[in-house]
Amino acid sequence: MTISSLEIALVIICVVFGSALLGLLIGRRLPPHHTGSETKGVVSVSMAIVGTMSALVIGFLISNASSAFNARNGAVAHLSSDIIRLDMLLRRYGPEAEAARNALQRYTTMKFDDLFSNGAGRKSNVDNPATLKILDDVQDRILVLKPVDDRQRWLGAQALQLAAEMSEARSLLVQQNESSLPLPFLGAVMLWLAVVFASFGLFAPRNATAIIALFFCAFAISAAIKLILDMDTPFGGDIRLSRPPIHISSDPLRHAIEAIRQ
Repeated sequence: MTISSLEIALVIICVVFGSALLGLLIGRRLPPHHTGSETKGVVSVSMAIVGTMSALVIGFLISNASSAFNARNGAVAHLSSDIIRLDMLLRRYGPEAEAARNALQRYTTMKFDDLFSNGAGRKSNVDNPATLKILDDVQDRILVLKPVDDRQRWLGAQALQLAAEMSEARSLLVQQNESSLPLPFLGAVMLWLAVVFASFGLFAPRNATAIIALFFCAFAISAAIKLILDMDTPFGGDIRLSRPPIHISSDPLRHAIEAIRQ
């Protein structure tokens, strides 16, 4: 069963804000000496440590997810650049390379559909065996070319090198597609936040302003977690949406398709 980032964010806001409300209820039933200034000072200092730790961890998760997102975006851009350069080399090679160019067009179109055509409940397929087979076919068609002079020999060698780099870029995308955020770790962060918000509710005044402030704080934290999850799975997202809220740009690969079809 796949849980979307939106569902996880809703669980977090319910748990965190629910902890604050629970703290409000418990605070009303505690005897006065349990809610005095000395007790409040001890609890505040203790929760400051947990709150600081939670903030540092969330900041680290955002930084890590952003780095992973940029790496995947760069991998797609690099793959698109290699496709355009390979097509240019095959054009210069001559009519003998037309079969390899046609195979390259099929590969590019299929790769675009695998990564970005995730509408109508389809999930992106970064590791599609059929697409890999087409890439192998591109390499095989380059290998069977028979150069007649040094110019074609050089162009063929450069084309093979670019085809190998495309295979490396594909493998990198497959490896980077796995989520780097384990759910047990996320559960631990949620537990820390629940404890912090329960302490907030324990000493908060019982009025609408305080409750609304606690709710918006919980909402901001859940939005940050959703941001982390969306950046961590930019090709997946929520398959019920036509496009993930935060997604890898399809423009480089779209430009590659237009370039090789000219």
